[in-house]
Amino acid sequence: MEFSKFTIILTDRCNFHCSYCSQKKANRWLDISTVTKALDFIYPHLTKECYINFYGGEPLLAFDRIKETIAHLERLNRRRTRKIHYSLSTNGSLLSEEILRFLDEHAFFLLLSFDGWAQDISRKKGSFDRLVLLIPEILKRRRISLETNSVFTAETIGHLSTSIRLILRLGVPKIHIGFSSQPRWTPTSLIRMKKEIAAARTYFLAAYERETDIPWVDMANKYKKSIYRCNAGRDQVALAADGRLWGCFLFPHYFDGRNGNRESEKYCFGGVDTFLGDPEAIYARTMSAIAGLGMDNFSTPERRCIMCEEIESCWVCPIASAFSSRAVGKISLQTCRMTRMMRKEKDLFSRGFENKKRGRRPRIKAAGLS
Repeated sequence: MEFSKFTIILTDRCNFHCSYCSQKKANRWLDISTVTKALDFIYPHLTKECYINFYGGEPLLAFDRIKETIAHLERLNRRRTRKIHYSLSTNGSLLSEEILRFLDEHAFFLLLSFDGWAQDISRKKGSFDRLVLLIPEILKRRRISLETNSVFTAETIGHLSTSIRLILRLGVPKIHIGFSSQPRWTPTSLIRMKKEIAAARTYFLAAYERETDIPWVDMANKYKKSIYRCNAGRDQVALAADGRLWGCFLFPHYFDGRNGNRESEKYCFGGVDTFLGDPEAIYARTMSAIAGLGMDNFSTPERRCIMCEEIESCWVCPIASAFSSRAVGKISLQTCRMTRMMRKEKDLFSRGFENKKRGRRPRIKAAGLS
């Protein structure tokens, strides 16, 4: 066991009710004694450079527990044998002067949920104005590394390209873009999505010299062809608000309400006390189940993914897709179609920058479904 990332889900409570959020809200809070017990075991298994991620719900509802957790980690790491980075995912509503000062002191990576011009539609009405004013204040803190995460739906996709420009004008250095499966995407909304991505591509080609320079993280990242396999438990582990350990923070969100069934049990390391009773055996047993979460074992309603000629270029998270298909390892036709579309759009990004490098005038293909 060796982990580069440990995610702590402090609470399932949230003060927002985002229209596309699939996470079940509950009044569960992670007890600090459970956190410290888990850290005592996991610390020796952390890589020399590692990340501790605070997640929710809205984790800043439990800010005191963030401070207690870091204090305990600093005691464990008093000899500085590990370089520990801290990160926090938040909707930003509770970011105060006190909290920003603390995040700055501990050099946090801050992932701020901000949907740009769709913010007041999908997240919380009135939160747009606060975040637009807050982002420049965060950027003044030199030791906080700010990134934003924006989620668009079939109803808000028309705001994608203008939202990207807005976020970049505010000075955010890196942006993550996601697409919710709910409500269902229609052929018309998918065409609109292609047009919005084409508009973003035109902007990036004009503003940046290299593909790797663009701030849209998923579009800038280079991937090698291979058959994707879930990394849950391999280099990461997550502690859920109910005190159970999982290979990734998405597992408890998906299986919440499904506890007790065989599928839930085979992917879970169990409660902290249970896991610490026989960690080697439990880890080996759980990882044998997770090992089956690869594209060559997935399927859509039409065929097995192993039969697809694009399998080595396709990466679908089995848990993220299960929210739509209702089964782990099953990929809905909508997810398959959108993944294929995004793969083609990434190829167009790459070609556009390659042509720019060669001195050719970028050509943007008319949007349409293929």
